[in-house]
Amino acid sequence: MCSQYQSGPLPAGQTGPLPVVRAIKAPLLPRRMETHALPTPYVEDHGHYSTFVLAREELSGQVASHVHIEQVLLKRVKLNESQFDLARLEDCRLEACEMASACWPQVNMDRVEFRSCLLTGLQANESRFQDVVFQGCTLNLAQFRFSKFRSVRFEECDLSDVDFQASDLAGAVFERCRLNHVQFSGTRLKGVNLAGCEIEGVHIGPTELQGLVIDPVQAVALIQALGVVIEWPYAQPQTDELS
Repeated sequence: MCSQYQSGPLPAGQTGPLPVVRAIKAPLLPRRMETHALPTPYVEDHGHYSTFVLAREELSGQVASHVHIEQVLLKRVKLNESQFDLARLEDCRLEACEMASACWPQVNMDRVEFRSCLLTGLQANESRFQDVVFQGCTLNLAQFRFSKFRSVRFEECDLSDVDFQASDLAGAVFERCRLNHVQFSGTRLKGVNLAGCEIEGVHIGPTELQGLVIDPVQAVALIQALGVVIEWPYAQPQTDELS
């Protein structure tokens, strides 16, 4: 069920001014919060969880919908293979949490930080991310099709084989990330700077290249990805001028 997604219209064209890159808002977390477990053994449908620290909890495989998590600090929480439909996270920080193969379709995130989290195979298609930071995270094989990213930054993350097809990444920041074999088909990339990132085997077309910022080495790789063969001309032998 979770592996399916509804197709939608491709993002708007690549015309117009570059997006304005603004400072990313940090989560609004209280200075002092108590650490305690969830009030029930299972995450409940339409459950609202707020203003506490959740540490070292095992929540893998749990299923719920319309969960609202607000002002919560999650430390080493395991959410592997969980399925939370239409979840909402506001002002949260996740530290060393595990969400491998989790299915969170149409999730909404505002002012959320992921630090050193395992997100391999996360499915978050048709989602919205506003003021979100991924720092030192493993996101390989994750799916973000038809999603919108606003004021989002990826720092030193492994995004190998991630699927961003038909998403809006305009203005997103990627710093020293691994983007090998990423799917960017139909993705809006205007103002995105990939300089310094690994992009071997990236899937991208001429339209997506408009407004994308890359370094010279990446330019060669992207040209080759488009099927263009680069052939360096042989140096011409020098001849002495006739006197």
